[in-house]
Amino acid sequence: MKLAVLLLGTLISSDTLAYEQADLDKLMTTHQCNRCDLSNADFSKQNFNHADFSSANLKKANFTHAKLRGAWLAHTKLQNANLESSVLRRSILDYAQLQNANLRHADLRKAQLIFTNFTNADLTDADLSGSRQNGTVFCNTIMPDGSVNNKNC
Repeated sequence: MKLAVLLLGTLISSDTLAYEQADLDKLMTTHQCNRCDLSNADFSKQNFNHADFSSANLKKANFTHAKLRGAWLAHTKLQNANLESSVLRRSILDYAQLQNANLRHADLRKAQLIFTNFTNADLTDADLSGSRQNGTVFCNTIMPDGSVNNKNC
């Protein structure tokens, strides 16, 4: 019985850790992880300034209080990611998918947000000053002032 419970716990744990260990190792040594799978990874309080995450799968990743200043996040999948209080100043988020993401208190000053999708995202108290927004999708998006933006639904 104890073995069955242990095996079940191991199976459940492995399902929740969707990221590839090789991708994580590459990111931690080179700060580059193009097209890699780091979904569900915990990067809270990590420093990834100027890292390259282009086209990466970062769904449900935790970047709470992470430093991503000048990071390349173009074409990333960040659905349901937690970026609360993260620093994304001057980052490139072109075509990033941020549906249902938590960006409360995030620093997005001078970030490039071309065709970035913020559907159902929470930007409460985020700083978007100086950000470049061309084709940015806001649909049921909670804006920094607490209002709901349905501009592109």
